[in-house]
Amino acid sequence: MKRTYPVLALALAGMLAGCSDFSQRRISGIRHFEDVAQLPPKTAPTLQIPNPPVLVARNPIEEPIQKATFIPETPVVNQKASDNPLRVLYQRAADRQAQMESYIFRLRRREVVSGKKMPEELMRAQVRRDPFSVHLKWLGAEGKGRETIYVKGKFKNEMQVLMAANDLFPLSPAGMKWSLAPDDALARARSRYPITSTGFAAVIDRFGKIVTAVEKGDSNEGSLKYLGKVKRPEFEAEVEAAHQVLPAKCDPNLPKGGQRWFYFDATHGWPVLVIAHDPDGEVEYYCHDHIQWPVRLDDDDFNPERLWRK
Repeated sequence: MKRTYPVLALALAGMLAGCSDFSQRRISGIRHFEDVAQLPPKTAPTLQIPNPPVLVARNPIEEPIQKATFIPETPVVNQKASDNPLRVLYQRAADRQAQMESYIFRLRRREVVSGKKMPEELMRAQVRRDPFSVHLKWLGAEGKGRETIYVKGKFKNEMQVLMAANDLFPLSPAGMKWSLAPDDALARARSRYPITSTGFAAVIDRFGKIVTAVEKGDSNEGSLKYLGKVKRPEFEAEVEAAHQVLPAKCDPNLPKGGQRWFYFDATHGWPVLVIAHDPDGEVEYYCHDHIQWPVRLDDDDFNPERLWRK
């Protein structure tokens, strides 16, 4: 089925979101908490950093991730020397990303789009670098059973979507299929980033551009400060943190200005958590855990005809 229900198509927007996209081996176990920031005071003089609310434990992942072959917990050894700890942080992440052909992780996402708070989502994500491929499977209460597949250069460069129950209209059955371009207005109506931003590469590239801009004195990226190792309740081990403060009109996703925190796994360099606030509060939360690498993902892992056949 393809664009057969134009009146009902808006109901699809929430499930077609991309990911932005982000641990050390099983860095967070099965825990997740509602807090949004744990930072020293006065890191962002132009914006108030909210106090963390009461921590509330979440349910564990609902589907075990298999195909895992964990690597020894040793750091990347070929990182470039630098006096700038932000540059070192970026280079370690980039070096690790260059080694990763395929990987699997769990994503917990919260977003505000067009002033509206979206429901929190829990997903299993499979990513392959070449050709760039993504398979998302919704695991939590929001959209449970929904799946989206995107493979660059295949399926007319459109996302292939397996719908959950009630996705089209109340009482609509699960298992209906849909195709949609990643940049289609319906796909972006309730997501801040397209599916083509899923995985670590997009986050690392963006962080590297910010580091370069700040080194050159480019005010368009605001300020960026290295916070060192911090303890986040999502993770058992400490993670390395950086804090960006942006003036208004610099970032289209933060038009009123804001701040963004990047957290990296201190051993492997992966970007495991990204949080953004505007003056009204949290607008982005992307937590990446249960990371599995190396894994071997092939065409069958991104083939809807094989994965969704009855």
